[in-house]
Amino acid sequence: MAEICLGEHPHFRIPTLDERGTPVGIDVRKVVETGIAPLINTGIAGKKPGVGQIGAGVARAALLCFEQALEAFSSRR
Repeated sequence: MAEICLGEHPHFRIPTLDERGTPVGIDVRKVVETGIAPLINTGIAGKKPGVGQIGAGVARAALLCFEQALEAFSSRR
């Protein structure tokens, strides 16, 4: 994710990465240029109170939405 983000968060650190900050600020241009789509961490809360989380997973965003966003952004200039 660091390859497609603008920087690192100054407070949210990752111990296993020598205390580097978590990547922040996904840059649509970098996503399209590198072809690296962001990962999305998902979670599903239970319907009944007190049950807690009933599902979780990781998904990768579709590149098409970033390509379309960059095109729309570029046409605004």
